[in-house]
Amino acid sequence: MRKILWFLPLTLLLSCGSNKTDKQSDYLDINLNYPASMWEETLPLGNGSLGAMPDGGITKETIVLNEETMWSGSEWDPSNRDALKYLPEIRKKLLKGDNLAAEQLMKEHFTCTGNGGENPRYGCYQTLGRFEIDFSQMFSDTAYYDYSRKLSLNNAVANTAFAFNYNGKRATFKRTYFTSIADGVIVVKLETKGAPLKFSFDFKRSGGEVFYHDDNIATMSGMLDSGEPGKDGVKFFAKAKVAKRSDNEAVILIYARTNYRQIINNVADNGDYEMLRGYVDNVLTEATKNIDNLEAHHIREYQKYFNRVDVAMGKADSNGEIANVDSAALYLQFGRYLFICSSVNADLPPNLQGIWADALHTAWNGDYHLNINVQMNHWLMETGNLSDLSEPITRYVEELVPSGEITAKTFYGTGGWAGHVLANAWHFTAPAENPTWGATFTGGAWISLQLWEHFLFTKDTAYLQRVYPVIKGAAEFLRQNLLEYNGYLVTGPSTSPENAFRFNGKRCCVCAGPVMDTQICMEIFSAVSQAAEILNTDADYAETLKTTAAKLPPMKISPNGYLQEWMEDYEEIEPTHRHVSHLFGLYPGTTINTPELYAAAKETLKRRGDYGTGWSMAWKICFWARLGDGNHAYRLFRNLLKPVRTATCAPDQWGNTISYSGDGAGTFANLFCSHPPFQIDGNFGGSAGIMEMLLQSHEVKPDGTRIIRILPAIPDEWKSGHFRGLKARGGITVDCEWKNGKITNLNIDNPLNEKIEVVKR
Repeated sequence: MRKILWFLPLTLLLSCGSNKTDKQSDYLDINLNYPASMWEETLPLGNGSLGAMPDGGITKETIVLNEETMWSGSEWDPSNRDALKYLPEIRKKLLKGDNLAAEQLMKEHFTCTGNGGENPRYGCYQTLGRFEIDFSQMFSDTAYYDYSRKLSLNNAVANTAFAFNYNGKRATFKRTYFTSIADGVIVVKLETKGAPLKFSFDFKRSGGEVFYHDDNIATMSGMLDSGEPGKDGVKFFAKAKVAKRSDNEAVILIYARTNYRQIINNVADNGDYEMLRGYVDNVLTEATKNIDNLEAHHIREYQKYFNRVDVAMGKADSNGEIANVDSAALYLQFGRYLFICSSVNADLPPNLQGIWADALHTAWNGDYHLNINVQMNHWLMETGNLSDLSEPITRYVEELVPSGEITAKTFYGTGGWAGHVLANAWHFTAPAENPTWGATFTGGAWISLQLWEHFLFTKDTAYLQRVYPVIKGAAEFLRQNLLEYNGYLVTGPSTSPENAFRFNGKRCCVCAGPVMDTQICMEIFSAVSQAAEILNTDADYAETLKTTAAKLPPMKISPNGYLQEWMEDYEEIEPTHRHVSHLFGLYPGTTINTPELYAAAKETLKRRGDYGTGWSMAWKICFWARLGDGNHAYRLFRNLLKPVRTATCAPDQWGNTISYSGDGAGTFANLFCSHPPFQIDGNFGGSAGIMEMLLQSHEVKPDGTRIIRILPAIPDEWKSGHFRGLKARGGITVDCEWKNGKITNLNIDNPLNEKIEVVKR
């Protein structure tokens, strides 16, 4: 029975939503009727800095805690000083068509030193630990009934409630949890009726920490492994205190802090435990002063972000009113919820886990992959009306530049700055340990385009002035690394991310001019040229980029009708590969923009199929939305929702295990996307894809007119609905209502007087 019940919230709670009311809370609850038996059933809370995931246990509550800067490892220079000597020979072999020999040379000589992401110095995002509250003093057994567990997206508050028998009478127990955006602390409120409240609590972690606790206070301090003998790693200090207590009520406050920012900023002593303790104590003291207003204060600040967007769509009754809100409305808002909770007041942008992890060694190190994943984490930010949460990603990319300049110089002998596939909290930008997946060097340019997108949505010229050197440096690196090949300029050595082709009967990845690279070059050269004109600077350089762009190869369509992934029409070893990188120019890019290329993109997607890892299916939703095929996009969304009940690649604290398999892609009971295992990019990408089905603004006519497409890709299932507060490029806000497939109300707020053309469904 459990396997049936655990996924019911996604299918049943949506039946109560209606566009007859403006109350989003009608459908924005995630309800579960049992305690979590695995981490992926716990409920995510966060305030950018801290994450908390309570499991709603009966005699013991386990809350998995996270702090965004809990990174092992340290800054180090992985430059391979011999790599540059072999680059000419590698390129020579590529241009002669000897890809296998070029790939072998790269394996031997053109990788980072120290084994890249497998090196302890590279580091790993880690859980802060567990906070356990023991209620066994209250219960003679575990009998309970009327159990409910809920996460409200509308106010970012979670609850657990159930009844139990005490002295032969009914008693109730309610727990309320939130991670305050306003006051910074994690709050756990405990309330009983009909029975006294008795509990004890403590931190748990297995990394050699120091613990202290008494009846009202618990602390935990420790230091993560720097990966370098004799060098201190990130230090952390966490504290929990009972800030309010009576016979039937208690409020516990939790806060934690690391010295990561002191390390990054080269503070002389990098901070110490006493400094951290003092900071934590101050935050807890201030929160305690406001103990009775913490929840209201938190909700007020959170809703400043969340309430900007209201959306509902689904099946209509005979009057065209929504009878059943579609699950897409919940998924869209859940993505926005997760982004707020992992970005507001944050130091770092959300990583592969957002800010939520349950292990000391997170899958894929919980890092930042620049060949799509960190970009996908931010696709919803602009259309989802969260542009003012762009500072973490902007700062992070700016801080990658010095390392990327070293990588460009030592590996390629050029200027500008480079980012490859792997990146982390310590600004790693070098080629990874295996060129078959780690040689892609357009990551820096792709993530820089995210900064350009922020400008396009906000038209903030001060911001553009700030990030222009970053975008220009990424473009300049690519410009200086283009090779003459059959009359065109191409990148090389590179790969089409993580995909392989058959070459002389063998598997090969390294090539010259993968199509994604060419598309990124087109996009970044165009962005810098436009930025230079807007800022009235670098006119000659802008012309140089335009001239260079004209020499890039055109995209090719295979005789079989699909868009070629490589310059040569190599045989794909895995036609259904999870990456569809050569459609970058369709989404998030704009270089696939003709009827012929659209048709080729459709054939490409048909070959790839409608399944894959979680984030891959999310990307395909975006592709089909751009192509205007709402029914196909919706089919991908339903695939993304496939219920999965698997845990992580290694045993977790609940003892669950799973081996990596694409069959595990889908959605967990708490709505986390399974890669597998959990990766948050599927949630963010899926949310962005649903928005793309509702509103598009990427097209610009030759005269500068921006095209705003309203409901460009809604499926047959969304007969009626509304959205309010979605953003289009140019600082434009759009509200729309439709009934029986026809727009009944449309409002476009164009405060910057952009020149636009509105195209309605």
